[in-house]
Amino acid sequence: MSETDGGSPPPADKPARSRPRQMPMNRPFRDRTLAEAEGVNPHVALHRELPEVIPAEDAERWRGRWVEAFDSPGPLHLEIGSGNGFYLSGMAAQEPGSRWLGLELRFKRVVIAARKLQAANLKNARLVRFDAFNLARVFAEGELAGVHINHPDPWAKDRQAHRRLISEPVLTQLASYVRPGGELRLKTDFYPHVEALLAYVASPAGRHWEVLGTSHDILHDGAPWANDVCTNYQRKFNEKGLPVYAAWLRRTTLPRPEALG
Repeated sequence: MSETDGGSPPPADKPARSRPRQMPMNRPFRDRTLAEAEGVNPHVALHRELPEVIPAEDAERWRGRWVEAFDSPGPLHLEIGSGNGFYLSGMAAQEPGSRWLGLELRFKRVVIAARKLQAANLKNARLVRFDAFNLARVFAEGELAGVHINHPDPWAKDRQAHRRLISEPVLTQLASYVRPGGELRLKTDFYPHVEALLAYVASPAGRHWEVLGTSHDILHDGAPWANDVCTNYQRKFNEKGLPVYAAWLRRTTLPRPEALG
């Protein structure tokens, strides 16, 4: 049993692990949060009642069939970590010819975002409650035209680094779900995320992506893409005079990565 499992540390005569820890990818989604929150968190029942929301227990059946989950046609864009829905609703309003799917795990945020979509009468946007480290269970090869990631958790301490979303396993998998010519947009207040992304693209593993542009301060220099939407979190950094960074990638025409595990 490892330290993370609550057991004793390994004996001193055993060498330490040389490989960095990584989050487990694409295991069956056991929603322990749901079991613990049932009957306690009112948003658990409420998120199932909103037509804009696809609950976690229904998400996997849409794999390869997301075109059927929307009333409108168009390329499918995924926002990972849609939070309270500022970016999702803003982009859906700006680009009505596209379909927008927000992925979020927290019940209350899912409900708040869904209500934003309702208030704006946006029929080209929905939410799915699911874990970002289990994307292979809900998306098929080439199903996405773009992925948008805004202010992912920094997990700033070294011992937390394995929890970061901006990582080689996640980025390699995204190259399978994003079709050639599709895009990945990152906005973050944590510059090591940008460094990790650019280092990945420069490595052999990152050959499925190319850099289209970056920004060291969106407020003063602008985003590297057109038609950006300022998130609530981004606005708070702007008000404090703190920079928000951005990186813009395009999926190359190379065949999909073979390793998905």
